[in-house]
Amino acid sequence: WLRAYMAQDGMVKLRQGRKGDVEVIADFNYAMAEETENVKLDRSVVLKGVEAVMTDAAKGRYYVMEEGDRVVSCLLITYEWSDWRNSNYWWIQSVYTHPSFRRRGHFTSLFRHVVAEGKAAGAAAVRLYADKDNLRAQEVYRRLGMSSHYLVFETQC
Repeated sequence: WLRAYMAQDGMVKLRQGRKGDVEVIADFNYAMAEETENVKLDRSVVLKGVEAVMTDAAKGRYYVMEEGDRVVSCLLITYEWSDWRNSNYWWIQSVYTHPSFRRRGHFTSLFRHVVAEGKAAGAAAVRLYADKDNLRAQEVYRRLGMSSHYLVFETQC
């Protein structure tokens, strides 16, 4: 399946990620970690992680935006079961748009598509987390109507 949008310089397509996108999505994940959290990931681990999603739908699914035949933006949806809601929460992760293609509404299109898909699938809600210092991303999420009263805590295993 595919949804098409008109961009200033041509057609933009939103579609589900596929195995041929593994390299570019891994590159985007690597760049995002360095850009937003100043973390250098092990590229071989990232490649295996992206491949795992592509081969096991229970782990999640990627959505990508294409301009021409180039993937320029992506995000990952993962699932968290809620016994309180008797349904899944859909978590948005691994959000990235190539710097040359930012501020064109790609994340907004991906976000709205995911919310619509989540509603159709009976998801309890769509959630995401943002680095506490990434104020620009937080403002984008608020403008899209997202809010939270949660803090996310973590410990390494």
